[in-house]
Amino acid sequence: MANQLAADRWVHSAQSPEYIDSVAASPFAVVCSLLAVAGALGLAACDRPPASEDSRPAPAVTPSATAPRPSAVGSEMPGPPQAAASSEHSEPTPLLSLSTSAYQASLAVDDDAAFLLTSHAAYRLVPGRAPEALAVELGFGASATRNGLVFWSDGAVREASKQSGKNHRIAALALRPEFFVSSGDELAWVARSEDRRFSLGSVAGKRAFTAYASPGTLDAAAMLNDWIFFVERPTPTEWRIGGVRAQGGAPVVTSTRRGRAPSMLVAQHELYYYDGNGRDVRCLSPDLRDEQTLAADFVCSPLAVAERVYCANVEGIFELVPHGRPRRLVKLGLGATVTDLAANGRHLFWIADAGADKLVVNALETTASPAP
Repeated sequence: MANQLAADRWVHSAQSPEYIDSVAASPFAVVCSLLAVAGALGLAACDRPPASEDSRPAPAVTPSATAPRPSAVGSEMPGPPQAAASSEHSEPTPLLSLSTSAYQASLAVDDDAAFLLTSHAAYRLVPGRAPEALAVELGFGASATRNGLVFWSDGAVREASKQSGKNHRIAALALRPEFFVSSGDELAWVARSEDRRFSLGSVAGKRAFTAYASPGTLDAAAMLNDWIFFVERPTPTEWRIGGVRAQGGAPVVTSTRRGRAPSMLVAQHELYYYDGNGRDVRCLSPDLRDEQTLAADFVCSPLAVAERVYCANVEGIFELVPHGRPRRLVKLGLGATVTDLAANGRHLFWIADAGADKLVVNALETTASPAP
């Protein structure tokens, strides 16, 4: 596994076209490379010192719900240079089976449970307990805040209780968003207008507004406290990562890279994404200054982050290990596909495609996982 600070720190402000020069490896690189060890010891992962007043903004960090994401399927074959270590240590627990497409469902987690989000219902899933169904019409692209499930219906952003499913209106919004993202009590969404213009929306009081208007397309997004981070394609052949406060303001963006844009962005203390162009799993600081490769020549789609970083591909579900090969936790059967992956401090959850219009949600205890 590569654990070096990326040499091409590629950030610049939207207000300043100057690129930040490469500098010596920061504490971010060291701590990020020890992510799995920190998780095993109960330490925060990839925290970095506060930025100076004239540097890029670094949002404060609190634990957040993992937002549901557009399905990312590990259909690529893993690269041969980095073989994975096999050490399955426990059997997955099936939590729920449904007659609905795995590609039209997503997962959200909090400290206590996972939530399977489908267009017509939500299901609260806790290993060892029976699933609890919530009758709520979520549509597509719903997310979870600290206390509720956020979705769009009848011209408004709405929030449903995680306990009862009863919902209330948050703000009027004419067009259905592409999908929602959230962190704690904060929420935002990716919108696409009728003329195919992309933007990021948020709420102030009971009013919806545009926090950022993209010059191109937005492929992925995530929230960290009151910051919205996004993967953007300003042109059809280039992509970059950016961030903007949910209240609006000047965005901070990286320099552009060529190739296919990442389809998933995960925010958990830091930003994590899989770059399919080089088959790299990367960790990026919230101020977009420092970046590190966590795994090279290894397919990771979808991915999830809690105290540790987890990856799914056609060979199984893996935990990334500092200075070593990814450790396989679960071996998948022939033709099996994981369409979404999520984790909290105790369990790893995933949606498996079980055939035409069928899905299964599984869980694996991670607290008993051996330390690297």
